Amino acid sequence: MENKQPKILLVGGGTLGSVSPLLAISEKYKAEYLFVGSEDGPEKDFVLSQGINNFQAIKSGKLRRYFDWQNFTDLWRIKIAFWQSLKIIWQFKPDIVLSAGSFVAVPMVWAAWLMRKPVIVHQQDILVGLANRLMAPLAKKITVVFPEQVANFNNKKTVITGNPIRRSKTKLDKDGRLIVITGGGLGARSMNKFLAPFIPKMIAAGFKVYHLLGTKNADQALNPELVEGEGYYSDKFVKTGMLDILSQADIIISRAGMSLISEAAALKKALVLIPLTNTHQERNASFLAKRNAAVMIRQGNDQIMDRYLDKLLTKEELRLGLGANLYQLFPKNAVNDYIILIDKILNE
Repeated sequence: MENKQPKILLVGGGTLGSVSPLLAISEKYKAEYLFVGSEDGPEKDFVLSQGINNFQAIKSGKLRRYFDWQNFTDLWRIKIAFWQSLKIIWQFKPDIVLSAGSFVAVPMVWAAWLMRKPVIVHQQDILVGLANRLMAPLAKKITVVFPEQVANFNNKKTVITGNPIRRSKTKLDKDGRLIVITGGGLGARSMNKFLAPFIPKMIAAGFKVYHLLGTKNADQALNPELVEGEGYYSDKFVKTGMLDILSQADIIISRAGMSLISEAAALKKALVLIPLTNTHQERNASFLAKRNAAVMIRQGNDQIMDRYLDKLLTKEELRLGLGANLYQLFPKNAVNDYIILIDKILNE
């Protein structure tokens, strides 16, 4: 490449999990960016808050592996999205396209391949989803978080980078012991319902609880009458200050998306993972639990949750050990390694 800034198209959305790694790269790599996301997902506000002002939405359809009447309408949406993608690439003329999964990325990657634009597809989760299976054959490079994931792809074009994460921009003073509960940007109603009876126990043990609710879950905030004294704080999901909040936690209780797990790993936090049932999250949580890098609780298993809480609330060495194991498991310098890979492709 010449000295001019490259033009990079980032694509992902539907949830924030496929967005965060891309924004982590954009924080450190100087380029002209266009972010393409879904029409009705939470990513637009998140992307704009992170300093990328060029955002476009396209149709997004999901290819399900089971019968659903939406499969028929979504095929039409995917066709429209493909033509939208061709138009966007023709107008923006990116030097490279980056994706970290999601179905909104599939038509864009297909269009980029057709127009001979190099693509990097990032695989976060242990289990490869259908979207990345559809995109991987057309990618110039596939990046993964762990060595165990290489076997899922063509090893000649697969690179272990770790998971790019954003860095906290402020340093907050820690005030007491803190547990952060989060179900992500869309929330997790069933997880919040499962955890509600345990929150008074956390507070009685001397912890403050910061309960981050999804955009539609404000009604699930705990009734103050159920909590003795001060110590429970509920808020809508925080986009711009999330890392600052996580950095203060002694324990993080969450779903098992790899973006949040990676952020917790960089901060050496004790993780309690309650994965969404029958999804890729179960594989993520199981992978970490087998390596003593997190605690995995199946939603609805009150006895196991109660037993692990007894240990985590009283044993600081256990919390610190889980955080250290999680930190050691993840490759370091993921953003820098990703930038090196981008430059290598652009200079070929």
